Amino acid sequence: MRHSTAPAGQFVKTIGACLTAALLLLSGCALLPASETLTFYRLPPSGLALPADGQRSAPMAAVLRVATPAGNRAVDSTRILVVPEADRVSAYKGARWSDRVPVLLRDRLIESFRDAGLFRAVVTDSGNLGADLELSSDLSQFHVIYRSGSPVAVVSLEATLVGPASSRILAARRFYAEQAVQGKEVPEVVQAFGSAVDQLTVQLLEWTRAQAQAGGGAR
Repeated sequence: MRHSTAPAGQFVKTIGACLTAALLLLSGCALLPASETLTFYRLPPSGLALPADGQRSAPMAAVLRVATPAGNRAVDSTRILVVPEADRVSAYKGARWSDRVPVLLRDRLIESFRDAGLFRAVVTDSGNLGADLELSSDLSQFHVIYRSGSPVAVVSLEATLVGPASSRILAARRFYAEQAVQGKEVPEVVQAFGSAVDQLTVQLLEWTRAQAQAGGGAR
């Protein structure tokens, strides 16, 4: 009596095919690029020297709403941008901002306006809170450029102060600030952005205060 060997042979073929597939899969995984390791950065703490509570003027009665700045696709991202040439935009490898740049800037401005105590209250645009004035803006530059071979962090903002109830534009102005980077590493770039944002914030605080008073914000 003869016994059939077909099942055993089929089993061996199946095992062989599985082993071959597993080896191909492993070799394919080895060819995949390693995932990029990212380090996330926040803006450094503000270095603004604001008056102490007992030395401040009485705040204006108005409520100020700070809107999230608008920005193009390059600016409205978490990438830390660098423009090594006039027509080329790049980003620092392995580094990201902790949030989208317009959101980081909005939150820093809200913090600074509140610390300065210029208005009765300062609110964000993320809720439905009413306001007497709104600070809207377009963020056109938030990147590193090279000047004479040295990196410089630049921030450029087109600000508009609006009366939300009437949609009337009270004032508009372009603000610009820059800070040389003390080195070429990403942490030094982040520090330079912090200093540039502080410079721009000082200009914006004074301008907003003056325009709000002239437009009736002190009522």
